[in-house]
Amino acid sequence: MASTIKKKVLLIEDDPDQIALYAVKFELEGLNLITAKNGQEGLVKAAEEKPDLILLDIVMEEMDGLEVLKRLRRNNKTKKIPVAILTNLITKDLIAQAKKLKVVGFWPKTEVLPQDVVDRARRILKT
Repeated sequence: MASTIKKKVLLIEDDPDQIALYAVKFELEGLNLITAKNGQEGLVKAAEEKPDLILLDIVMEEMDGLEVLKRLRRNNKTKKIPVAILTNLITKDLIAQAKKLKVVGFWPKTEVLPQDVVDRARRILKT
């Protein structure tokens, strides 16, 4: 019998419009989206909620996504959670650092539609 438990995806994003957009899209697609509006909140929710996937923005106030990713990887509770970068900031250096920290995807916001993000998330989650 197939499980009816929805896979949990944590979106760590500081743009309220992006959060609203993805919240609606993921709900329509039957995925449970948890959101965090900054890096610190994201770290707490990642440890508490143990999501099946984290979508992480890079450009955020106070703590950028790269620092969040480093902290996720250092924490025993979160180090194995797959993380995909969803950002407008694209540099060779950033991509290289993200790969060293074992991200499962690096998705430029300007090149992926919300449906693409859901489809890619589903492939990672195998749903």
